[in-house]
Amino acid sequence: MKQKIKQNEVPEKVSEKVSEKVSEKVSEKVSEMVPEMVSKKNEKSKFSLGKTLGRLIKNTVRNDKAILFSFGIYTLLAAAYPFFAVVLPKFVLEELTKQEAASAYRLLLIIGVFLLSSAVFGFGKTFLHDKYYARLAALRINYIGDMYNKLISLEYRHMEDSTFFDKNSRAMEANSSNNNGVEGVYHKLFETPAVLLTAIVYMGLVGILNPFLLLGLVLNTVVIILIGKKTQDFSYGKKDELGHLNRRKNYYYKTTYDFTYGKDIRMYGLKQRILDNYNKEIKGYVGVQKLIANKEYTYGFLGLATLLLSDALTYGVLIYKTMNGMTIADFSMYLAMIVGLSMLMKTISDDFSFIWRESQYISDFYIFMDRDFSEQTGNLAAIEGETLEIEFCDVTFRYPGTEKDIFKNLNFTIHKGERLAIVGINGAGKSTLVKLMTGLFKPTSGRILINGIESSRFSQQALYSMFSVVFQDVNVLAFTIEENVACRSVGIDHGRVQEALEKVGLWEKVKVFEKGTKQPMLKIIEEDGTEFSGGEKQKLAIARALYEDGNMIIMDEPTAALDALAEAEIYENFSSLVQGKTAVYISHRLASTKFCDKIALFGSDGLLEYGNHTELMELQGEYYNMFTIQGKYYQDQEEEMEEASA
Repeated sequence: MKQKIKQNEVPEKVSEKVSEKVSEKVSEKVSEMVPEMVSKKNEKSKFSLGKTLGRLIKNTVRNDKAILFSFGIYTLLAAAYPFFAVVLPKFVLEELTKQEAASAYRLLLIIGVFLLSSAVFGFGKTFLHDKYYARLAALRINYIGDMYNKLISLEYRHMEDSTFFDKNSRAMEANSSNNNGVEGVYHKLFETPAVLLTAIVYMGLVGILNPFLLLGLVLNTVVIILIGKKTQDFSYGKKDELGHLNRRKNYYYKTTYDFTYGKDIRMYGLKQRILDNYNKEIKGYVGVQKLIANKEYTYGFLGLATLLLSDALTYGVLIYKTMNGMTIADFSMYLAMIVGLSMLMKTISDDFSFIWRESQYISDFYIFMDRDFSEQTGNLAAIEGETLEIEFCDVTFRYPGTEKDIFKNLNFTIHKGERLAIVGINGAGKSTLVKLMTGLFKPTSGRILINGIESSRFSQQALYSMFSVVFQDVNVLAFTIEENVACRSVGIDHGRVQEALEKVGLWEKVKVFEKGTKQPMLKIIEEDGTEFSGGEKQKLAIARALYEDGNMIIMDEPTAALDALAEAEIYENFSSLVQGKTAVYISHRLASTKFCDKIALFGSDGLLEYGNHTELMELQGEYYNMFTIQGKYYQDQEEEMEEASA
């Protein structure tokens, strides 16, 4: 069925076809290059600290304005709180160093007033901080919901592209915890202004005392901020590499506690192999982290030098001032103030470095959320009231990031109401064909027509809704049985659920549950969840497809986990299951061809043979060879079934 140029075709037509192919290849190459060029351009200019923080603040205003009022009160209380520790020793020392005897009453009054004021301010700031900690977390959780909605709305092709997750893993981690990313920056934005306000007042007082003291402190702070920024930029430059290593490391970590791997790990002695691979990935991850730490350590020597200079200025000036008339009370106040200012400046520099670093990943998150990952699709609604005809027109397809064509110039038609068996060896592209038909992937070139309409003209959701598909890999969700069948939690037609379960032979099992179709599945969420066998899961998947009632039914290896009796039952009921709709039955078991109108045999070179069972047997090609080899196996199965029924 592959398209070939006939030998007697005139040169003009050959030239015309060659020209079309060249234009097509050039167009493909340009379409690949343009996004890459745009991506590289955006990579250089995408991060803006101001815009990123602006979006965070707008998100706060949009979702919880009350936080801003509390933020103002918290800032005033937290900014005033450190002054009590600075001023109290001055008043106490002044009272103790008076020429007349110190008054115990005045000392107790001074200490009492300061302690009471400190307690009130401290309680106020702690109360507001703790009260709004959860509300800041809620802002992050809202973003998690937005991100999950984005992920499940992405075109499926991204889900099979490992580089997609390598590039975007850090963006997805921007909402992963309370202490980094979005919420971490929210906490810093909530807390840092108070620190900054206190530092400004301290700086004014220290500057009045001696401008060189202030200069030393500011110099040390600026150097630390620049060092932090330089280190964070270096770390950010390693984000793709860290994302790749982190994904690999997490795979082995999850494998160790995922119970679905438990039997294989124990029975086949895979424990050491998994641990060795896990340790290898950890070493790679730690190696990159060491590079970042070494860079920070190297830059740290410059910060140490400016710190020593600042401390030398502090003690030198204060000792000089004390020797020239400054009181001990003032000395203690200024010393506490300068030490406090030094700590505040360190906090500010650390906070700025943190905000700079995490805002880069938040910016990646915003870019991820803003970016339209989907290709342009049409807006046609789903076809209603009739089954489908699928036509592949000169379709070529290769998976993203690969050079091998799975299909090359594929041409064939699945006619309306036809029952087509697609057979072939593993890896021949049978499941890929399903992904192309249903719109999960788009052809690299060529067209797919649905009832004569190009598939790209339909909306993505319309395409999905027209197909009831039983995929090769069955996924059961931790929902109720009826929710797994209907794939929704509201508006479930319980009669249709029961009918679908009856058709696949599961109703007898389900009806004995105390909760019936409301019985939870799996034990990962509900302790009383039920676990189906492999064959029962496949039957559940078939029931799901029947409930969906799409225009066309596709079954991709639906009986792989069924025993011979259950498989025979599905074959016998196939006509009633498909209800006259166009149906595609994909299998490497050639027994499925007996109840199908046409057979398409795929191999490594694409579509090899096409026809009904009799035609292909008479051809004595690949199908004939495969059927003959499998014949004895199926004959033995039939004998076993006869014995079982006797």
